[in-house]
Amino acid sequence: MRDFANQQVVIAGAAGGIGQQIAALLADAGATLHLLDIRDPVQTREVSTACARIGSVHRCNVARRAEVEAIAAQVGPVDVLVDAAGIWPHDDWMSPDWDEAFDRVIDVNLRGPINLVRAFLPGMIERRYGRIVLCGSIAGWAGGMMSSPHYVASKGGIHALVRWFAQLAVAHGVCVNGVAPGPVVTPMTHGANHDLSRFPLGRLAEPREVAHAMRFLCSRDASYVSGTVVDVNGGIYMR
Repeated sequence: MRDFANQQVVIAGAAGGIGQQIAALLADAGATLHLLDIRDPVQTREVSTACARIGSVHRCNVARRAEVEAIAAQVGPVDVLVDAAGIWPHDDWMSPDWDEAFDRVIDVNLRGPINLVRAFLPGMIERRYGRIVLCGSIAGWAGGMMSSPHYVASKGGIHALVRWFAQLAVAHGVCVNGVAPGPVVTPMTHGANHDLSRFPLGRLAEPREVAHAMRFLCSRDASYVSGTVVDVNGGIYMR
């Protein structure tokens, strides 16, 4: 299937577990990818499984508005934006230096998506087509299983932003949605020692399982889906 042929796609957090998987799916479907990650661009290209469809690779700290806007100017018009960038620190919110960690999590997990959407949404509105997919979390609904309050707050904020952006964009042919994964097997969750007896499926999600939900929301088939956060949590939390 080549249903993303001739489409330009930006993926932030492209070197992460979910980012790599959505890149591979969209590349297989014909998209040209523009990969953003805080890692070195060479490393980002090497870890991507979609090298044949890469249009450009950029080192980017999504928390810095100027960096995001400079890349948007280089990349030009895009059809799809996926934000898979995020951090999940293991720390103690009672620690004296925790406020610094709070600022960093909010910068990456919440300010980052705002910077990305602010940079790429106006062009989509102008062309009257676009898909934006943000990455929330089960923590944003349920308060988290092992998460600190900064992560919970940032992901709850993502769920609210999906609705805010969707209201702004949908009348212009741009659909903004999100996914809310449960714990996923990625480097970010390595060593977290989740209690799998609490999981109905007895395991964490695989990145590809989240990416497949994202792929649908990125597609033309999601033409009547807007302001929705899709749960991909294996039945851990049912709303």
